[in-house]
Amino acid sequence: MGENIPPLGPLLIELGFRDEATAATELGISEQTLMEYRKAGVGPEHAILARKVIYSKKSLRRWLRRGAAREGER
Repeated sequence: MGENIPPLGPLLIELGFRDEATAATELGISEQTLMEYRKAGVGPEHAILARKVIYSKKSLRRWLRRGAAREGER
């Protein structure tokens, strides 16, 4: 946010990776919330590539399933 980092390239998108803004939108949460989850260690698995935080679609799905499982335990 605020930095001049280029968007993901087409190959990363084709391989199923999302930048933080896109991942947040797809999860239905704000980018700030996703960033806070990441910093607190409770967000989806991520990687950093050229100073850009990226998420795989697989890690987003896995994180959602874990959250849904925890909700079911309540």
